[in-house]
Amino acid sequence: MPPKQLSSPTSLDLEDKYHVEVAGTTVLLPYTLAKKQATYPDYCIFEHDEPMPAIDRTHLCWMCTEWMRESLATVAKHWSDLEDALAPAGGRAVSSERVTGTGDLYPPLPIDGTVSDVMREARRAIWSAVGQLGDDHGWVNVRLPADHGTGVLADWLARWHVGYLAGHPSATHLTAVGTDLAIIVPKIKDAVYQAPAVELHMNVSCTQQLADKSRCPGQVVAVQTPDGRKVVRCSEDITHRVAADQWFYTHANSRPGRARNALKKKYMKARH
Repeated sequence: MPPKQLSSPTSLDLEDKYHVEVAGTTVLLPYTLAKKQATYPDYCIFEHDEPMPAIDRTHLCWMCTEWMRESLATVAKHWSDLEDALAPAGGRAVSSERVTGTGDLYPPLPIDGTVSDVMREARRAIWSAVGQLGDDHGWVNVRLPADHGTGVLADWLARWHVGYLAGHPSATHLTAVGTDLAIIVPKIKDAVYQAPAVELHMNVSCTQQLADKSRCPGQVVAVQTPDGRKVVRCSEDITHRVAADQWFYTHANSRPGRARNALKKKYMKARH
């Protein structure tokens, strides 16, 4: 369950020292020491109809921990959809995020103002959480993804750092992150689901390689958004994504015997 009470973190909570009670006295400690000395509650700090036991050495119950993971994953899952929806005229999705390793900055107009506002809120929330993690652990010790896009970072947090958030020595910081997610996730869903996208599973495995050189376990999914845009993407990794025309052309030519079927799938109309 998301936190219902808004709580603004203090400046100290968002720097490298935290209020911790030691031997009856409140002291300021850096993250590593604060984590060791922090006293954690018996029950989840997020509001429930009935008290829910907190996971050991965290502030959250298992339900709220999973809610936080799913909320971050939702930001990651739909970030590319938001980029598509940002440019209602169609064509290449317009983005105001720089591409890592390049100087490219896609022009911000024409854009959907509502979608732009949602993306700005989501970007601020995700980067705030990432920034605090880097300050807590020391940036030299944090291995950020090569792609610093908001969707990729949200996925990175969801996969690897929910435990860090749930067990953060500052309950105020955790509440702030939870509050941000409780606000932005419904807005993202509203922006993306103005009408549901149509998904068609292609029964084809993703061909991308992971960082360890293993093959991506995802499956190829063709998606048609409500305004008619088509994209082919991986079911597991949001960065494994190509324009539908490119994928169908490549797939048809790599399997000549199935070219007609592939092109048929491209133009068929999927129904709910």
